Amino acid sequence: MANKRFNRNMGCLTALAFKLGKDAPTNYAREVSIAINGAVVQWLRDSLGIISSASEIEDLASKVDSTGGVYFVPAFNGL
Repeated sequence: MANKRFNRNMGCLTALAFKLGKDAPTNYAREVSIAINGAVVQWLRDSLGIISSASEIEDLASKVDSTGGVYFVPAFNGL
């Protein structure tokens, strides 16, 4: 999150997260729009370049000690 809009890159959109009062800064979040849940693997591979194949996802996930408060919510068609 940030209190400025993100640049549109890597298929990400800027979403309004919250504003706590009239004079408070507006906070924005990054949002990813993907038509179907299965497309997340293709998105990680082709758009972000994080993986080369689907088989790499489990290995990468098992190596994470802490998310640092970051959560992946696979709500590609909305919540």
